Amino acid sequence: MAMLTLNKHVWVLAERLYIHSHKREGFLRLLRQHEIDYPGENYSDFGTTKGLYSFMSEDDNTFADFMDLIPAYKYLPILQDVVFDPDIQRTAQDNWNYYGEYIRNWYPQLLDLLNLAGITVDIESRRLTYPEIEPPPEAEDFLPETFGDAFIDYVRRETNEAHRGGLLLSVMVLSRKLLESVTVRLMEVVFPKLVNRAYSPENHAIWYDTAKGRYHNFDVLLDYLKANAAAFHEDEGMILEFVSLVRPFKDETNKCVHYDYKIPDSRYVNEWRIPRLVALVRRLFRKYCNP
Repeated sequence: MAMLTLNKHVWVLAERLYIHSHKREGFLRLLRQHEIDYPGENYSDFGTTKGLYSFMSEDDNTFADFMDLIPAYKYLPILQDVVFDPDIQRTAQDNWNYYGEYIRNWYPQLLDLLNLAGITVDIESRRLTYPEIEPPPEAEDFLPETFGDAFIDYVRRETNEAHRGGLLLSVMVLSRKLLESVTVRLMEVVFPKLVNRAYSPENHAIWYDTAKGRYHNFDVLLDYLKANAAAFHEDEGMILEFVSLVRPFKDETNKCVHYDYKIPDSRYVNEWRIPRLVALVRRLFRKYCNP
């Protein structure tokens, strides 16, 4: 059976959200309720504003690394207490920030990462569930299925070669490029700039910044794709799922490109479920772009 694998940033966000809402003592108490004795030594500077604000605004994987040592069956019960906590849910409308790190983004990001991991968030029953299904047999290629598009398949081929060669930072960046390129193709087809041979500025503006003479950046493309998901009719849900899953991956690859960040390993790449993202967008591409 497939074992639950969580992206490390799940624990970073859960830790931040609970400490913001219930202070460090509340977070340590929550862990003890689940029979987890976490020393929390990196909270020692919380008595000062700088110590707390620096911790909340900079990625700290100390707790996430600690959770690697905890049995996976304890993950969902802890996360349920975080996800369905009313004080934490209210942070999504809170304009507070720590050194420019806005907490209103944390809760939606946490939900997106849980979705990416295949966890179902059931609001009515206040439960998190994970269907332990048998994983498919490993394919020879990291991204095995073609798109039938010369450029996208070229990027896919380079991604596979990078993965075989252990060039994992290249895998992250190339996968992002593939996902963004397919998103552009989808939007060009579903929102064509020529409708009945007449120029449609409304459609064109959905995917192209005419003032700057270039496509919108990936973040804006996803915003517009989500806002216009109903145009995909019966596939609206698939579009919303794609946006929800790809946004945290897009944010992560932005960090890889723009900051001195980290040297990826195989586990790090696997956390982002790239083949799942590509398979989902390929279904949409094959249906709407029909190469």
